Amino acid sequence: MLESERVKNRVVFAVFLLVAFGCKPDVGSSCDKGEARCIDGKRQLVCQAGKFIESPCGGPGGCALGEKGTSCDFSKNKPGDACSTDDEGAALCAGTDQMIACRAGKYQHVPCRGPKGCANEGGFALCDQAIAAVGDACKDENKKACAVEGKSVLLCRDHKMDLLLSCRGPRGCSAAGGKLDCDMSIAKKGDPCDKTQEGSVSCNEEASSTLICKNQSFTFDEKCKPGTRCVAEGTSTQCLKPE
Repeated sequence: MLESERVKNRVVFAVFLLVAFGCKPDVGSSCDKGEARCIDGKRQLVCQAGKFIESPCGGPGGCALGEKGTSCDFSKNKPGDACSTDDEGAALCAGTDQMIACRAGKYQHVPCRGPKGCANEGGFALCDQAIAAVGDACKDENKKACAVEGKSVLLCRDHKMDLLLSCRGPRGCSAAGGKLDCDMSIAKKGDPCDKTQEGSVSCNEEASSTLICKNQSFTFDEKCKPGTRCVAEGTSTQCLKPE
């Protein structure tokens, strides 16, 4: 090989090394959605809106490169740790009764209060949120759940569980079999009611009068006559004499 060719090859190799090392991604580097790289065994670079950010992988699996690409075990991450907004909703179980999920660029713990608790399946958390508490974080807007005390229905609003309906009847609130049931045979004046219940009648807590659902709120309907009391049986609610 001529000396000039050797020099040329060395120059090309040097340029290759310069490009290879000069293009090593870092925080702020351009990336494609879903792209991730391990920084070390406990940290990763993950794409967010076209730029890499750093995010921890605090679980026992850490950050690793496998056949399917970069994997990050964030099951032991702390609430407040950074995550990519591109990964909104990504979650892993952080125990049998809670998961850690990416919400608005931060990891946070989410209780799994339902009887099935939390179970990982296919790299994702299956969190039973059939039972919840006011203020619990939630992902699916307008999703309903029974409250912990079993006497109200909660609704996911702005990613937080909030009070929707009171279930003052003896059956309370039940989510058995995946179907939510709220016993509203007993109500209190001012209690909210669903527009589908417009015109439905309930007993007040003292069983001394009936209340009716109007404009999505229970209001006074009729006072029971002396010697009678309000009784709710099946779909019928009326004032009757005690047997």
